[in-house]
Amino acid sequence: MIEFDTAMNAVKVSRPFFRHTEVWPDIVFPELRVALEYDTVGRHGLEHVGKRQDADLRKDRALRAAGWEVIRIRTGKLEPLGPHDLALSSVGAKSSARIIDELRVIRGALLVDAYLR
Repeated sequence: MIEFDTAMNAVKVSRPFFRHTEVWPDIVFPELRVALEYDTVGRHGLEHVGKRQDADLRKDRALRAAGWEVIRIRTGKLEPLGPHDLALSSVGAKSSARIIDELRVIRGALLVDAYLR
């Protein structure tokens, strides 16, 4: 497992995102410059679709422009939006391994494995 600081979750971006020059991913791995987002369909099946999905894509572009990569965990019937997104039913031991494998794809096993605890 890779540990992360729950107090740190803002990433400075160059262009305003909803009038802010920061974005707030769900989890950030600052040493790896990777943001992790957890997307669900929500109670009524309307989360992360339509305008909300457009905002997610804008956020991803802002992060990538700032030198960060994004992994989105997409649950329910949400389709992946980006190259490193994972369609998962939930987050558990198996899915954590898939996330770590995707981090290795993005930043390389040598760097990622140095942060494993």
